[in-house]
Amino acid sequence: MTLSMTDSLPEFEFWQDLSAFNRLSTAIWVFDIEDHNIWWGNESALKFWDADTLDDLVQRNFSTDSSSVRRRLHEMFETSAQGDRVEENWTLYPNGQPQMAILTFTPILIENRKKALLIEATPQIKDEPDHRTKRILEAVRHTPLMITTFDGDGSLLAQNPAAANTYNIQEKSTTIEDRYNDPEIRKRILDRHDTPKRFKRDIKVYTAFGERWHTLTAEMGLDPVSGRQVIVATEEDITERVKAQEELRRLNLNLEQRVAERTHKLTIARQEAENANKSKGNFLATMSHELRTPLNAIIGFSDMLEHQIYGPVNAKQTAALKDIHSSAQHLLELINELLDASTIDSGELKLFEEYFQHDDIVDYCHAAFELEAMKKDQTLIVENNAKDILIKGDSRRFRQILINLLGNAFKYTPEGGSVSLHIDYDTDNNLLFQIKDTGIGIEEARLPDICKAFTQVASSSWAAGKGVGLGLYIASRLIDAHDGTLTIASQINQGTTVKVLIPNTRLKET
Repeated sequence: MTLSMTDSLPEFEFWQDLSAFNRLSTAIWVFDIEDHNIWWGNESALKFWDADTLDDLVQRNFSTDSSSVRRRLHEMFETSAQGDRVEENWTLYPNGQPQMAILTFTPILIENRKKALLIEATPQIKDEPDHRTKRILEAVRHTPLMITTFDGDGSLLAQNPAAANTYNIQEKSTTIEDRYNDPEIRKRILDRHDTPKRFKRDIKVYTAFGERWHTLTAEMGLDPVSGRQVIVATEEDITERVKAQEELRRLNLNLEQRVAERTHKLTIARQEAENANKSKGNFLATMSHELRTPLNAIIGFSDMLEHQIYGPVNAKQTAALKDIHSSAQHLLELINELLDASTIDSGELKLFEEYFQHDDIVDYCHAAFELEAMKKDQTLIVENNAKDILIKGDSRRFRQILINLLGNAFKYTPEGGSVSLHIDYDTDNNLLFQIKDTGIGIEEARLPDICKAFTQVASSSWAAGKGVGLGLYIASRLIDAHDGTLTIASQINQGTTVKVLIPNTRLKET
């Protein structure tokens, strides 16, 4: 078991146990550092303290001791309890008269295991200060800290060179109230004396160097000359720090103001952009509906004319009607894409979800693109290894996803190339659609933006007449709506691979 430091200290439950010290000529007394009073003293201690009896000695009042004295006594107990001998020069005040002495401190425990110090005192007869006192006085002379002693009534008693140089233009500042320009400061310092905290605050003072900011620390002590209660004030110049803090506060205030102004502008800009986007969407939706009606009529009438419903047409007229029909059909597809994009942008995209078999959609896409592949001497390969599975989603929108992706693959694959659609499960039983082509490929720098609206896969002559750049945008947003992910990998002149992953949470077996 590990012992604490106090377990090995000598313990005296009764002061009579110390009677052997009465035979010594050295003044010895026991000071209770918890109650802050003398617990016992030998005969020599009675003479040192000018006490008639032991009762007179133990009833001495030490309540005026400063917090520094109390802290120092506790520090010496802890230090000496670790085995370090502590010997210091102290100025004590028997009956109010200063007496310099060399004190030796030994930690002990007294009644109820209270902490105490057994103190041996050797009075200093000569007036010459010892080496340690000389060094402390020299440090006080050269420190940049301003140290001043004021009498209990507030009058100036002494100050070190730093304080004298700082206040040398103020001949009238002979009191603590004058120096700090505060008629209540002495009262506030005295009021703080009975509390464990020192008086400490930042104040503005007027010095030989102009207006400055100082941190003032003050506490009560005893004058080693007269034995009267005094105020010991220590000041540190913090002007530069205060200026830096004020500058930082000003910068922060300006920054907050600029951020608020910028935020306001961005809010207005965002609102304007949202309004513009809403107007654009409304315009596209309106125009799409307005344009689709006559286009459907053009497609229908050109189809009837081509089939000679209204009478015979020659070969040249038939070719022209086919061009009219295909051009109108292409324009209708573009209008439908614009309408889908405006629906997505406005947040009004709705899925009519149900469980459906993807096999039918795959077969439809196979049939729809096989004829186009034959026209361009291209090869279409479809491999479905995940049959008899149901997907929860919007079957019409899902067919649109595959049509858009396969359409892009054929659109940017030259004659003689190939396009494949492979369907299988991944290692986590998610459904994976993989569309691969041997087309012109996509530059790596363009891949991050390829799914944005009105962005085309190719920037060369391949883009001419191949849509407005909405196919991938619509497909990607529809995939997101089905909780899926879209990834695209591509190399220039090597082809592109597009993967669509549908999570297993949307799948079930038939």
